[in-house]
Amino acid sequence: MENVVARPRGREPELWYGVLAVVLCWVCLCLTFRIEMLGHTPNDSYTLIAMAWRDGRLSLGRENCEWLELAVYNGEYYVSFPSVPALVMLPLTFFFGENTPNTLVDGLYFLGAYVAAYCLARRYRKPGDALFMALFMTLGCNMLNLCLSGNVWYQAQLMSFFLVTCCALGMTGDRPAGWALGLFCLALSVGCRPFQATFVPFALAALYRRLAERRPGPWRRTLLAMVPYLVAPALVALALGWYNWARFRDPLEFGHNYLPEFTNDPEFPQFGLKYVSTHLRDLVRLPYFVNGRLEFTLFDGFAFWLVNPIFVTAPVAMVVKAVRRRWDALDTLLLLGIALELFLQFTHKTLGGWQFGARYLCDVVPMLLLAELRGRDRVMPWEIVVGLVAVAFNLYGTVVFRMINMGV
Repeated sequence: MENVVARPRGREPELWYGVLAVVLCWVCLCLTFRIEMLGHTPNDSYTLIAMAWRDGRLSLGRENCEWLELAVYNGEYYVSFPSVPALVMLPLTFFFGENTPNTLVDGLYFLGAYVAAYCLARRYRKPGDALFMALFMTLGCNMLNLCLSGNVWYQAQLMSFFLVTCCALGMTGDRPAGWALGLFCLALSVGCRPFQATFVPFALAALYRRLAERRPGPWRRTLLAMVPYLVAPALVALALGWYNWARFRDPLEFGHNYLPEFTNDPEFPQFGLKYVSTHLRDLVRLPYFVNGRLEFTLFDGFAFWLVNPIFVTAPVAMVVKAVRRRWDALDTLLLLGIALELFLQFTHKTLGGWQFGARYLCDVVPMLLLAELRGRDRVMPWEIVVGLVAVAFNLYGTVVFRMINMGV
């Protein structure tokens, strides 16, 4: 049940309490580890793409930067990650050149995700509960560690995290402009993390329902009314397909298959069902103590339910909704989208290296938040305890990870 709002979101103090909490955490962590908040992290392929675009090139030339995971195709080196984040870096290069403030950009993605999550939660919960849920999704998630660096491995994930939250916000509102923006954000998120395409059926069904409720009539007329909302997402898809074709002669290939680790070792391709069982074992590993300090496995993730406990609270809320017989088709599509994306991630050769937590799984966290909000209309006391522990644990894990990373 959506909450009736008596005042604009921007005038709700709870929104700004959360903004303050997120900003303070980010700033304090940056100061603690002497991270330049306006500085440039060298491992930033997206700035390199933007600089190449300015020179009229699609490749980075013939100079290999092995640490950036570059794809090799016809003797040229290409960035092997989807390219949408480079659109943000492009205008920044005109002011900062190659030294873009990518750490600040990642921090802003993270802050933007909080704001979008708060506004999304307010559609279903009171201000205090909305504040809790938005902080639970951000500070209580291992995305916190990612927003302290502008590395290529984190930029796309943080931008996608923000865009998918905006998609959920737009598709659950009452305004046509929000529906259009939600679909556009989802299309852009696919250009950051391709598996986010698993939420397209949910978004289209949500649009169909909204239009059918506004103008009841034959289903053909409703489908026709959807067309204007699909123009911008279709243009994004065409642009991404053209860009991939221009580089690799394949509209679905963004470069990862041309990484040396895959081309030089055909027995271990990028995707395969043989990886699933290994990843499932990895994701239930627990932290361990070394000399009195709790430490973590840094490759392929660990105890996903511990670093992202929304994987516990959201399913509980969905079960409650099903038991109360309030389940509908949108819930089914949302659940299928989450399950399919997780399965596709498990078929990937790795679940990410040099990380705290299980960062690949964070891609579905915004939709898990939506599922929880749709499943129950208030925060339960046990969830508050879980949320507080999640925030504390992710802060601790971020600090320990940085200490290990810096050799302290």
